[in-house]
Amino acid sequence: MLPVLFQVGNFKLHSWGLLLMVGFLLALWRATANAHRYKIPKEDVWDISLIGLFGGIVGGRLAYVLLNLETFTAKPLTIFALWEGGMTSFGGLVVGLAAGLFACRFKGVNPWDMADLAAVSLPIGYGVGRIGCFLNGCCYGAVCNLPWAMQFHVHGADGTDILTPPSHPAQLYAAIASVIIYFLLLPLEKNRKFRGQIILAFGFYYGIYRFLVEYVREGATAELSGIANLTEAQVASLILSGVTAIFYLIRSRNPEEAKAPISAKGL
Repeated sequence: MLPVLFQVGNFKLHSWGLLLMVGFLLALWRATANAHRYKIPKEDVWDISLIGLFGGIVGGRLAYVLLNLETFTAKPLTIFALWEGGMTSFGGLVVGLAAGLFACRFKGVNPWDMADLAAVSLPIGYGVGRIGCFLNGCCYGAVCNLPWAMQFHVHGADGTDILTPPSHPAQLYAAIASVIIYFLLLPLEKNRKFRGQIILAFGFYYGIYRFLVEYVREGATAELSGIANLTEAQVASLILSGVTAIFYLIRSRNPEEAKAPISAKGL
C-alpha cells in the first residue's frame, strides 16, 4: 500500500486525498462536457458540484465518526484528519445530495436534471476514490485464500503497524463495480424518458453493488447491524434500492415527467 505518495519536510501528499480530488475533477469534467444536453450552464454545474462535494465530505466524515465514536472520543482532534481516510459513502451521498439540492434551488436549476447529469459522473469519482482507499489501506475485505488476496497495513492494539492476513481487496471490487454502473447508465442518458430516471437508476444499482460487496467486508471493515445477520451498509443498501425502484416506477408512469428531451451529442 502507499498511503503517502511523497513527503517534503512536514508536508505529506496522501494518496487517498489526491485521488479523491482527481476523481472529483474527472467527474466534474465529464459533467460540464455534457451540461448542454440538459440545458444547464457550465458555471452552474461548477458551483453546484463544489457545494455538493463539500456536503459529501462533511456527511461522509460525520457518519464515519458516529459509527466509530469511541475511537474519536479518545482522540477528538483526529476527526479533522481527513488525510488519514475514514469516510462513509452513504453519509457522503445523503448529505452531498442534500447540499446539491439546496444549490439547485438557489441557482434555479431543475434538481432532477442536475441529478441526472451528475449520476453518470458519480461512478467515475467514486471509482477513483476507491482506488485511493486501496492505496491508503482502508475499507479492505475479510480474510480469504484467493489468488488475488492482499495484505493491508493496520494499527495493532499496541499502536504498532501490522499486516492483515491475506484479504479481499474490496476497494478494487468497488472500483470495478463503478465501471459497470457507468456503462449501465450511459444508454439511459442517451435515451432519457423522464427527469430523474438516471439518478434513480444509479441509486438502485449502487444499492445492489454495495449490498453484495459487504459480504466480503463483513468481519473486517463492516459491522453487523443485528438485523438478519446483515451489515449496517447492507440494510441501508436495501432501503436505497427499494426506495429508488419505487420512485422510478412512479415517475415513469407520470406523463408530465416523460417530457425530458435530451441532446444525443455528448461524451
